[in-house]
Amino acid sequence: MDAKDILGLPKTAFPGNQERKSRTPKEPQRKPDGVSREVYALTGGVLPPLMPNLDPLHLKKRPIVGKEKITWQWLPFTSTARTDNLQLYHWVRVVNGVPPTGDYAFAKCNKSVDVLKYTDEEYEKHLTDNAWSKEETDKLFELCERFDLRFIVIADRFPNDRTVEELKSRYYSGTFALYLHYALNHLQKYAHPRIAAIMVSLNISRMSGI
Repeated sequence: MDAKDILGLPKTAFPGNQERKSRTPKEPQRKPDGVSREVYALTGGVLPPLMPNLDPLHLKKRPIVGKEKITWQWLPFTSTARTDNLQLYHWVRVVNGVPPTGDYAFAKCNKSVDVLKYTDEEYEKHLTDNAWSKEETDKLFELCERFDLRFIVIADRFPNDRTVEELKSRYYSGTFALYLHYALNHLQKYAHPRIAAIMVSLNISRMSGI
């Protein structure tokens, strides 16, 4: 007794097996010469042409030249990124004898850091530090604006012996205190009186140590 007797199936072969046996085997495709086995297996036997197909008539056609007359001229220019109105020269692409107008193309790349300004009263209320004098703080903010917060250069130009970490700490803590002062003033002026009273009553000084 086998599985067919248990399931009650006839002992004849299935028609599917007969069809499979009756099929003729396919002839294997021969790999072209000069093609590696890995490349032939990846492409499935369909290889791209070695040279692109170009229409010979297309090569004989003359290129279509536009009606614009383009020349290059050595012209002067000024840049709004400079404050001294220095006039320089460069090669400019001129179309039909009309030079381009407008600002220098690379003037938009001149980015600078907006360093906060403070008064003597604001310094006494928000920027007083026993480790820093007002003259040192003024010089630090001046150099930060001049050298765009490049503290390595600022430390080299700073008159007193201060480390880069000390300069960074003083600048960012002072800037945070000024921003906090401006935010509270704006809140007291425009926010709801109850919200302003709650914010003022909080111990904001603890946030400066974060």
